[in-house]
Amino acid sequence: MFPRTVLTKKKEIITITDIAWSKIKDIINNSDSKGLLFAVTSGGCNGFNYSFDSIPDNKLDDLLKLKPTIIQRDHMKVFIDPLAEMYLIGTKIDYIKEDYNKDIFESKFVFLINKDLGSQCGCGVSFTPKST
Repeated sequence: MFPRTVLTKKKEIITITDIAWSKIKDIINNSDSKGLLFAVTSGGCNGFNYSFDSIPDNKLDDLLKLKPTIIQRDHMKVFIDPLAEMYLIGTKIDYIKEDYNKDIFESKFVFLINKDLGSQCGCGVSFTPKST
């Protein structure tokens, strides 16, 4: 008998919406950034905060030594901090635009946690991973 081959679609660690990619493109095209770093910092009302910052040229080599996961679309890159990757699995990055008619008073990136893996507070910036 021959071994059975199973084809699976590779699942991304995080997902990024089209509108978020559009904003990332604006940021990269209008700066000297080599990409954006998606990471975690301690603090906030739920224990951890999301961090999403541009990577200056002089910091890229240090980051690449850590062998981060890179999500890329065209020339745009989002680097996932390898030290925080386990906390970011399943997160969706979106971007919402100001719309006073919908009570949205600022344009910003929002981070949506996989509810099977954790919970987040109403601000959308602070989260707590579920303990296993």
